Amino acid sequence: MALLSKRRLVDQIELNDHEKKNLQILDTIRKKGPVARAEISRLIGLNIVTVTSYVDQYIKKGVIREVGIDVSSGGRKPTLVDLNPQAVYLIGVGLNVVDMIAVLCNLKGEIIYKVKQERPLQSGEQLVHSMAGLVERLLEESKVEKSKVHGIGIGIPGIFNRDSHTVRWPVGLLGDDLSITVSIHGIFEQRFHIPTFVDNDANAAVFGEEWYGKGLGVQHAIYLYSGNGCGFLINGQIYRGANGCAGEWLFEEEDNPLPALVESYKSGLWSIDLGVALRAQAQHKDKPIAKLAEIAKGDPKGITFLAVVKAAEQGDADCLELLRDAGRRLGRKAAFLVNLFNPEIIVVGGGIEIAGTPFFDALRETVKRSSVPEATDKLRIAPSMLGENGVPLGAAALVAQNYFINV
Repeated sequence: MALLSKRRLVDQIELNDHEKKNLQILDTIRKKGPVARAEISRLIGLNIVTVTSYVDQYIKKGVIREVGIDVSSGGRKPTLVDLNPQAVYLIGVGLNVVDMIAVLCNLKGEIIYKVKQERPLQSGEQLVHSMAGLVERLLEESKVEKSKVHGIGIGIPGIFNRDSHTVRWPVGLLGDDLSITVSIHGIFEQRFHIPTFVDNDANAAVFGEEWYGKGLGVQHAIYLYSGNGCGFLINGQIYRGANGCAGEWLFEEEDNPLPALVESYKSGLWSIDLGVALRAQAQHKDKPIAKLAEIAKGDPKGITFLAVVKAAEQGDADCLELLRDAGRRLGRKAAFLVNLFNPEIIVVGGGIEIAGTPFFDALRETVKRSSVPEATDKLRIAPSMLGENGVPLGAAALVAQNYFINV
C-alpha cells in the first residue's frame, strides 16, 4: 500500500496544507530560481516567516541549495535559492509515431541519459514489457543508483483508467470491442521496485510542455497528440476527467475505410500518424510514387509516416498533398475542440509535428475556416517545443510533482 499511495497523481488527492505549501514554494523555485525568499513570499502570498521555515527545511533535506547573493536596494543582501538538480533522479518513458523513448533526468528536467528504439508494432502486455525492457536498458547504461530514482513516469497510448490503474486498447472501433487490459503499475513495480506513475500520453505531453518546456504561458491549451488523442490544460491544470480517460476523441472519418482503420488499431498504432502511412501505401499500390519507393528501398513496409515526410521535403508532389490532406483532416477535428473549449494555443506533437510547413499551413487554414471567428481571435497553433522528448519528459514531470508534494 505504501507504493500505491506514494504514486498517486496530484489531482487524485486532496492535498493537505503542508502538501499545498510544498507544491507552491517548490514550484515557484522551479520556475523562478535562483530566487530570494522574499520574492517567493511575494509571488505566492505566503508570509516570509512561513516561506523561510519551509525553505530552511528543504535546504537541510538537500532538495534546494543556496546559490548566491541578490542585488540589494539597501540593507542586508538576500540569499538566492534554487533547486538542487541532483536531489533525486526521474525516469520518463513514452512513445511517438516513430520511436519508443526513455530518459533519465534530474529534478530540473535536464536529460542525463536517453535511450530509444523503433516503436514496436504491438499493443497490450507485449508493449508494456517492451517499455519495461527499455527502462532496464536505461538503468544499465546510465549506471544510476536505483535508490536515487524517485519514480518512473510512463506516458501510454490507450484508454487509461486511473481508478483501476489499467490501460485498454480497443481492437475494433466500430465492431465488437475486444480489448486487452493490463496493470502497468504492477508490471513495472514488480520488476524495478520503483514507484511508477502512469498517465495517458497526451496528458503527459501537455504537462511536459508546461513543466519542463519553456512554459506554455497560458491557462487554456490543447495538445493534439494524434488523430485520436489530446491533452487538455484548463485553468492552468491538466484535465483528466472523472476517472482519467478524458481526451479520447474517437469517431469515424467519412473518408477512412473501416478495414484500414481496424487494421491500424490491431497493430497498436492507434492511427497516430493520421492515417498518412496507410493512405501512402494504398496510393503507391495504385500508382507508384517514385521518390517514396526510393526512400523505402522498394519495401512496401518502408512506406511509413517518416518516409512520406522525407519525400515531401524532397519536393514530391504526391507526398506533399498527403501531408496537406492530413492537416485538413486534423483541422476539421481540431475545430470542433476550438469551438467547444476556446483554447489560447493548440500544440501539435507526438511525432506528427515533423510533418512541417505544408501540414501546419493546411491545419491552420482549416481550423480558422471551420471555427467561429471569436474562438480563433487569440488562438495560436504551434509544434511541440519538446519534440520527441515531450511524452517522456512529461511523464518524468509527473514524478517530480509528486516528489515536491511529499518532501
